[in-house]
Amino acid sequence: MLRREPFMSLSTNQLTLIKLSLPWGLILFSELCLAANNLPLDQLQQAIDTEQYALAWEQAQTLKRTYEGEPEFDYLYGLAALETGHFDYALLALKRAVANQPEQVRPRLELARTYLALNNPSAAQLEFATALELPMPLVVRNNVEQQLQALKLDKQPSSSSAWQAAASMAVGHDSNVNLGVNNASINLPIFGEIKLDNSSIKQDSSFSELGAQLGYNRIPMAEQAWFVNTNFNYKHYPHAVAYSTNDLSLNAGYVFLDGNKRYQLGLNLQALNLREQSYSRSQALEASLNYKLDSNSSWLGAFSWGKTDYQQATNNNQDNQVLQLSTQYQFNNNTLGHQMGFALSHEIPKQEKFKYLNRDVLSLGYALTKTWNTKQSSSLGINLQRRVNQDLDLTYQAKRKDRRLTLQMTHQIQLNNKANFFTNIGYVNNASNLDLYDSEKAFIKTGINYQF
Repeated sequence: MLRREPFMSLSTNQLTLIKLSLPWGLILFSELCLAANNLPLDQLQQAIDTEQYALAWEQAQTLKRTYEGEPEFDYLYGLAALETGHFDYALLALKRAVANQPEQVRPRLELARTYLALNNPSAAQLEFATALELPMPLVVRNNVEQQLQALKLDKQPSSSSAWQAAASMAVGHDSNVNLGVNNASINLPIFGEIKLDNSSIKQDSSFSELGAQLGYNRIPMAEQAWFVNTNFNYKHYPHAVAYSTNDLSLNAGYVFLDGNKRYQLGLNLQALNLREQSYSRSQALEASLNYKLDSNSSWLGAFSWGKTDYQQATNNNQDNQVLQLSTQYQFNNNTLGHQMGFALSHEIPKQEKFKYLNRDVLSLGYALTKTWNTKQSSSLGINLQRRVNQDLDLTYQAKRKDRRLTLQMTHQIQLNNKANFFTNIGYVNNASNLDLYDSEKAFIKTGINYQF
């Protein structure tokens, strides 16, 4: 039976920002600002110099595991984040750059721009005023003074919202689309040997997949934001048409930054169709906290509630609610990134008599990411689950208990500042104490993502 896990992740979209008219190129840096010039940041600097900010943002993602906390990198990272609309990241990075090198002009001026993007003119005025106490070329000083005067007169226009769109397409192959069993017949208690219908036997098929995303983000006040994202996905299995899907999801959320702490509240709605027929409708609420422990590590904790209503009479006995508690620890070591975490979930059936269809799940996971260069990265993930149903299976008169292993490898190549190519390979093994539910599958998918 096709079953979807609750949606568990929300993200803030990129924004665009009206750039202030300041001739940054005229500002000269001291040797202290360039103390880290032996770091491999030349490509990042070149992307900034040529105003390829989207490319610079992508490059910074691969470098931050190693160089976050270094003043030169924090400045470049903050500027790339600012120009691509990642204002919360820009704020933290530029604050670090200013704290480490308070005598440098440009990081402080970029921090002032960030405050303007976050609709915090009073903080921007303070940074502009402080910058005027530092040495700078006369033409730059005149522009800063004009900017400061405009702020005092409350005439400074600023952009605090933006749209973002993306599309993807992929092809692949799945050896067991429905996680069915290998054999067409099975020996069951009481019934003896029986022949299974096609929905219980594994279905092997290639597939094609199309996706589209549209998002909107708004900054109502300093260090706060809210967002709305929509996502449409279509997946077609030519040799297992009954399992072709299309789904539409909408998620909205609110983000609040407090120093190294990032709080988020989110709502997700999803409509899933199976073979062009309505299959399920779900809603989820999530509250999370991301706490940056230091420049190389962070901790994430989340709690969520979800509700799923199945639309077809044959499976609406699966209607349920899900409570989930999860935590994750991330740390970086040079070009390697590590993630480890666990989650506990409990399903609540709509009717008590259907408890045998609901389960309690413990999940343990680990992921390793390797950054090869500014264009390529790879990741390896492993997830172990213990899934225990809450009541006796009607056929076996015993509780179903599964152990599920999932392995996944991904490689990504950045083609340009808007497109990337990816390949994803995976394996799933579900070992159950009840033979009817033993299954395994392997899959591969390759495709292109493009951001408009």
